[in-house]
Amino acid sequence: MVAEQQKHDGDDLPIDPLLGQPRMVDDPRITVAQAAAVLNKTPTQVRRYITMGRLPRHGPPNNFRPVLLSDVEALRDKGEPISLKVAARKLGRSIAATLELVADGELPLVPGTKTMVYPADIAAIRKTLTPRRIRQPQGPDGYIDTKHAAERLGLTGPYVTQLAAEEKIKAVFQDGQWWYDPGHIEMVRRARRARRERAIPRRPGRRHPTIYTTDINPASEGRSCANTYNRPD
Repeated sequence: MVAEQQKHDGDDLPIDPLLGQPRMVDDPRITVAQAAAVLNKTPTQVRRYITMGRLPRHGPPNNFRPVLLSDVEALRDKGEPISLKVAARKLGRSIAATLELVADGELPLVPGTKTMVYPADIAAIRKTLTPRRIRQPQGPDGYIDTKHAAERLGLTGPYVTQLAAEEKIKAVFQDGQWWYDPGHIEMVRRARRARRERAIPRRPGRRHPTIYTTDINPASEGRSCANTYNRPD
């Protein structure tokens, strides 16, 4: 009677596409081939994961279904392991600071490795980190930086920096960069504009004079005529 009731209950359950039969428990044990299908890996890789400890083994050593479906899905959701160098870049920290997280137990290593971690663990740590505010350089009150000074003068930033280093324009070096007084920059801008617009007189072209000479020609019977020569200076 009980067996018939269990049989009818099994017939009412949907067929699990992975198991090929109704799922009788919430977390069934699956075969290596089924675990390989979930992880999109080969059975050989799954067996290596079990040997390395990435997948815990359940049941006797020769069990046909050695792993739990929940463990396989959890390993899949962790993502492909990445190196500590990549993890440090994702965390925005140095490799030494990332190794401190490993030493403190906050960032577990992939079992069987010494320099690999799971992306899911990195994402969990990033959620707990407070975003660091990037400190902007500060200059004297009312002063402007090189970028704005170059825009007002119509020059390039490196050239304005060169002028400041050569003390050709007044500037103050503070917090790792040059700072400029807006009033002085405006005075320099007006001076440069006045020099460009100043009318520079040019020397007029020298015109060669017209020279009148007497042409003694036998055919002209001694009559004088005017001939024009361009006498070089």
